[in-house]
Amino acid sequence: MKKWFTCACALLLALQQAAADEGMWLVHNLGPIYPQMRAEGLKLKPGAIYNEQGAALADAVVAVDGGMGSGSMISDQGLMITNHHVAYSDICALSTEEHNYLETGFWARTRGEEIPVPGKTVWFLRKVEDVTSEVEAIKDRLKAEGRWGVMSMRRVYSEIEKKYAAQTDCEVSCVAMWGGKSYLMYYYDVYRDVRLVGAPPVSIGSFGGDYDNWSWPQHKGDFALYRVYTDPEGRPADYAPENVPLKPRRVLSIATGGVHDGDFQMVIGFPGRTNRYSSSFSIEEKQCVKNPIVVCNRQERMDIIRRHMERDPRVRMAYSDNFFSLSNYADYAKWETRCLQRFDVPSIRRAEEARMQEWIDADPSRSEEYGDLLEILGSGYAARAEAECALNYFRETWLGPSEALLTANRVSSYLGKLDRMHRDSLKRADKDAASVLNASFRLRGNYDPATDRDLFARMAVNFTANVPRELWGEALAEMFDAAGGDADRMAREAFDASFCSTAERYDAYFSQDRSVEEIRRDPLVALTESVRVQTFTSCVNRAEEQGCCRAGKGKGMGRGRRAAGNYVSHYESLYEGLLYDFRAAEGVPQYPDANSTMRLTYGTVGPLSPSDGIHYDSRSTSAGYMEKYNPGQYEYRVDERLRGLLAAKDWGRWGEKGVLYVNFLTNHDITGGNSGSPVLDARGRLVGLAFDGNRESMAGDVWFHPELAKTVCVDIRYVMWVIEKYAGAGWLLEEMNFEK
Repeated sequence: MKKWFTCACALLLALQQAAADEGMWLVHNLGPIYPQMRAEGLKLKPGAIYNEQGAALADAVVAVDGGMGSGSMISDQGLMITNHHVAYSDICALSTEEHNYLETGFWARTRGEEIPVPGKTVWFLRKVEDVTSEVEAIKDRLKAEGRWGVMSMRRVYSEIEKKYAAQTDCEVSCVAMWGGKSYLMYYYDVYRDVRLVGAPPVSIGSFGGDYDNWSWPQHKGDFALYRVYTDPEGRPADYAPENVPLKPRRVLSIATGGVHDGDFQMVIGFPGRTNRYSSSFSIEEKQCVKNPIVVCNRQERMDIIRRHMERDPRVRMAYSDNFFSLSNYADYAKWETRCLQRFDVPSIRRAEEARMQEWIDADPSRSEEYGDLLEILGSGYAARAEAECALNYFRETWLGPSEALLTANRVSSYLGKLDRMHRDSLKRADKDAASVLNASFRLRGNYDPATDRDLFARMAVNFTANVPRELWGEALAEMFDAAGGDADRMAREAFDASFCSTAERYDAYFSQDRSVEEIRRDPLVALTESVRVQTFTSCVNRAEEQGCCRAGKGKGMGRGRRAAGNYVSHYESLYEGLLYDFRAAEGVPQYPDANSTMRLTYGTVGPLSPSDGIHYDSRSTSAGYMEKYNPGQYEYRVDERLRGLLAAKDWGRWGEKGVLYVNFLTNHDITGGNSGSPVLDARGRLVGLAFDGNRESMAGDVWFHPELAKTVCVDIRYVMWVIEKYAGAGWLLEEMNFEK
């Protein structure tokens, strides 16, 4: 007993010495953090949070579309709540010129008015099983058979998932933790009949737009409601009129008492990706190479799209989803770079690597195996810097900005298929011709030729100005020279002459059989065949191979070991496993990188002091709407109905001492995929929804700031006020369970 108590105290001390609220912990294994959670105020036992033998809080939390966002069940009639920005794409897709739900909002008045969302899925976690020994056995067998290569892990996952899928009605997914230290099999019930129930207009759901993104204070009603349906027997099913609302295993109760500084809270959700076992070299590459290219080019794309949206409401409706995605990541990359610089995160990691090198050198076998790992990594990253820069310009300026060029790329892919079949023409009567005839889907719906033309022209200028000519390909070089070295002119002329520029031209072009030769003469098809991703990836691979091999001629990594596939990624993977072992040796409690599996993070409500002389309270109020209100600026509009309600100050049961709180801050550790996650109090009741981070937390992909990292949440009482007072949808509240 005394020994157990001593170990428990040592663990608790280690946790307290670490950043207390850092970590996206595996929800099915809370042992390492449960003592600290209890010490900070948790009132629940572990089995009340996750329990495969009975209903628990985790049963009320869902992954939206497999992890694109998170949500939670708030009624026994299948009502699910998530963020407005998680529902943004659906709202845009369901909107028409007659019913623009993005601008007006949407509220079903009856079950019959709920709108089915094609392709929408909601995932419930049912079980987690450790399959490490089986995965390792499959890996050993493949190696013994001489079948181990770059893509072999896909074969491993396919084999073991097929085995477990045959034993269950659930969807199964095998996931590596800590770069392969362990492997877990996740079991999910996946529901495919999901219907939109309600969403506020964008002026509430995304008040402040990209200007307020990642900032504080915010004033967003960032929520939306769906309903999950099953077949009459309660099983997952495709949409059908006879389907019935889901009866969840667990439903969250909604707390009406509000949040206050120091309150214990936890977030359960499905965070997407983190890279907290990255080397200092990887972090520096992100800071100095990748992010500047992302920020520059996406900002220019946003400027072009914004200009067209402001001119034409139809373009705004068509491009709102695209603009939102661009803005979200461009802002993230900008503030991430500033945080990496401000907090000198590479130096923090280098200091840890210096200790790790001492630990490696202290053991002869480790030194023999890994003694020059850091040297090899540094040399590999340095050698590939220029090639990596070109690859990222390709990704940001060529691979995705223009829908017309992407359409041409699909045509080009089909031509490659015809080449392999030794056919010299595309005949409309051929069975496989449908794939190219349907490739124009990008030109239908959310597409404006004038906007796309400007995007393509601007990105072509950036590409040719920053990518070495030897990587262009013959067609691009010839067209560039023919335009007198004017990339803008070249791009516009190519766009105007291409059948890929509009759906009408595409349909007219393929109204008859075409030869492969004449299709390839189309200027956009020629350009997409001229600039190939393989050219850039091969360039990167050659550069990093030379760098790694040059450094690996000394002891350790250079002898008897050759990287399979990309050299840097291979050694970075070795680094990740070694860093895990080193941290374990130092007694550091560890959680695996986020990978869209269910996690729990805990913390408290509290204020923010982001820089010298600046202090922010932990909560924002409805007063902020009219303080920011600007009728001439789209992002800060407040419609007449909301202005009247704010002026009346009729908060009903959702106010607190005459104040309606809107958003609040916690110090939870979250990332993309956590959007819409329930924020729960010490008793597991719903108090809010996580929807954003703050600009000072933007290094969170690789490093968590113990004081400045914050999560921005929408107060659930404000959500209820919008539903009841603004939307007049009080009948939805009748499904919910409220607790003081």
